[in-house]
Amino acid sequence: MQDYLERFYRGLAEWKGSLVKPSHLSEPNAKEYLNKLARAGMVERVMWGWYWIPDKIEDFWGFLRKDKNFKAVAGQTAASFWNNDFIHRNVYLVRVKDPSYGRALKAFAASHGWDVVVEAVGDEQYKRFEKVLVESLEDCVIGCMQNWAFADAFAVFYENRKEVSFRSLAERSYWKRISKTDVRVRQALSYGCYRLNELSSSRIFPVRKSNLEDSFVRREIDEAVEKVAELG
Repeated sequence: MQDYLERFYRGLAEWKGSLVKPSHLSEPNAKEYLNKLARAGMVERVMWGWYWIPDKIEDFWGFLRKDKNFKAVAGQTAASFWNNDFIHRNVYLVRVKDPSYGRALKAFAASHGWDVVVEAVGDEQYKRFEKVLVESLEDCVIGCMQNWAFADAFAVFYENRKEVSFRSLAERSYWKRISKTDVRVRQALSYGCYRLNELSSSRIFPVRKSNLEDSFVRREIDEAVEKVAELG
């Protein structure tokens, strides 16, 4: 291998385990060199303009920890952090800032057999756990409620009830609604917390007796909180 290409390859050490595109690198000939390294089998071409710098990774979480691009896990995937994997899923929801990176991430994940859903980052807040950004506890609960993932949401709230107040969640979720319904997240939270109090015969959450007019949502929440109460 030519000396210039060897030097370039050695300089990629800081990107091991990460997706990279030529503009990430200071070398003006990065595109040409990455192409040559890909043809030599020393880096992996993921899609047009994106490459993976190989390193040992055991699973998707290992990749997330090593990859240097901005991404954050959210929804039910974030819930697995907050509720000790109460419901295990093999679909990962990841939010990104760069749409191009999002497409590369999906392509790379698919090539490794990982089922990844990519969304654009909104105004959510995140916390860092072991080099992985995770949707904040409050955003996770509210987002799961909005998307009918009631068991995930109440398991997160139950497991972290000392870390976040019902009042705080209620204030933030007042105008948010469960997808494709007129039910406010705050109403659903109140009802679910009241049911958890009933099932545990104790006042775990500071809520009064509550009800939901939407019978379908009510039944779904009943099933979710029964599961949480049983396994919690």
